[in-house]
Amino acid sequence: MPWKTRLQRGPLRWLQRSATPTDNWSLTQQARICQLLADQLASGFSLKQAVGFLQATQPQVASSLAQIATGLAAGQSLVTCLEPYLVAHVWLQLELTATHGALRPALQHAATVLRLLATQRRQLRQLLAYPVDLLVGMGLLFGTLQWGVLPQLQTSLAPQLPDRVTWSLRGLGLLGLLGSLVVAWLGWTGWRRATAIQRVTFLVRWPVVGTLVQAYYGYYLTETLSRLVQGGLSVQQMLHVLQDLPPQALLHQMADQLTQRLNQGQGPVDWLKAQRYLPPQLGMFLEKGSSTSVLARELTAYSQLQYRELVRLTERALAWVQPILLTVVAGLVVTAYLTLLLPLYHNLQEVYP
Repeated sequence: MPWKTRLQRGPLRWLQRSATPTDNWSLTQQARICQLLADQLASGFSLKQAVGFLQATQPQVASSLAQIATGLAAGQSLVTCLEPYLVAHVWLQLELTATHGALRPALQHAATVLRLLATQRRQLRQLLAYPVDLLVGMGLLFGTLQWGVLPQLQTSLAPQLPDRVTWSLRGLGLLGLLGSLVVAWLGWTGWRRATAIQRVTFLVRWPVVGTLVQAYYGYYLTETLSRLVQGGLSVQQMLHVLQDLPPQALLHQMADQLTQRLNQGQGPVDWLKAQRYLPPQLGMFLEKGSSTSVLARELTAYSQLQYRELVRLTERALAWVQPILLTVVAGLVVTAYLTLLLPLYHNLQEVYP
């Protein structure tokens, strides 16, 4: 599948959604392959030798590696051969950094990002396991009480509520459900129609999600920019490279905005500072007027700081997942008890005034 088509389907999905494995390569396998390729290239292996080594040592993905070896023999680049097997946003950055920089550091960077995504997914599944099991068990229990036990008790203890009251309650419940569906549909439609910049700007306003989004895109964009600067590209060349990406990609839309400002004789730094999803330090680096080599080193160092900050914020957010879910489950338990037992209590009062 062409990489532009894949990214057009949703290049700005949130981290866990955009981390969906492709062609049976799990996130862990993707990280391992990228890391091993980087290690083999650092040891002096050629690309064909490195892929041949992986075919012998990674039997789980031997068929995919055979296809990659066939592509290399046909004259395709390694990045092009890896495209069907890596998640979209990681492959996009690998494409940019490998095309305008060194291949081995690009593979090393891709392995680092994929390991982070794999760790996040594993931790999230572990944290969700107990609350989800508890919620399912509670749903089965109260479903049995609601439709199995309580109707018989209410029938034997007292007459049912008047039909007018019963239908009013059912109507309110149905109205609430329809209203929720309409709001969800309108929100989803608006999200699909929004540009990538509008989506990220919206997400960054949320209390917890916003800090994660800002840290992620701060790392993602500074790392990409540092690779382009290291490649010796001018500002116009960088913008042309980014505009070759799919129109739905954030980097493409940012390049369009910056190109318009440059054509109007305006500087790009003020616009970059106004974007809430970008760290303010990025504008400071660009305003300093450093040489290309110094700017590349500064951006690389800052992207590493942003990566550590992203890891720290992610771990802190994951630490709150289970307590919040357990609190929600406890609230649902109390609500379910009140919903099920209050009518029974009123029926008992009618029987024993």
